[in-house]
Amino acid sequence: LLLGSERMQVGCYTTLDYIIADTGIAKGKHFWAFHVEAYSYLVKVGVVSSNKIQKLFHNTHDVTSPRYEQDSGHDSGSEDAFFDSSQPFTLVTLGMKKFFIPTTPAASKDPSSRILPLPLSLGICLNWDRGKVGFYDAGRMKCLYECEVDCSGVMYPAFALMGGAAVHLEEAVTSK
Repeated sequence: LLLGSERMQVGCYTTLDYIIADTGIAKGKHFWAFHVEAYSYLVKVGVVSSNKIQKLFHNTHDVTSPRYEQDSGHDSGSEDAFFDSSQPFTLVTLGMKKFFIPTTPAASKDPSSRILPLPLSLGICLNWDRGKVGFYDAGRMKCLYECEVDCSGVMYPAFALMGGAAVHLEEAVTSK
């Protein structure tokens, strides 16, 4: 379930509880840090644009259902490209004290190479001007994963929790 959780972003409203910040980001570079409770099974963290929030909540079918699977019947990877481009969030998955790097066309096909130990504190850095979001070990300020993000609208921090999962925001980090 954790390795396949990339497909749990759209339409699983009974599975994941979404929390979207009420303050948006429209320019500049922003960083926030938090920690995930050790008992948390599945947490997704990242950003969502104002342009895509409505798409999430107006999606009428569950794309995780095999009925709506975008499968051409071969292993070309084109299904993953379609799926990634259709997602309303840029999120990574955390769970069971692990950090799961999302599947990308350039990523290794070996799932174990995409699993890292979850740091005590995780940071997200959104560079709105450059269209990039990075996920960091906030204690060591080491980048764990970075990707491009469409910043054509206002961006909001976003969290998705399954079951008894919990995250705790940390104090603001002052700019150096």
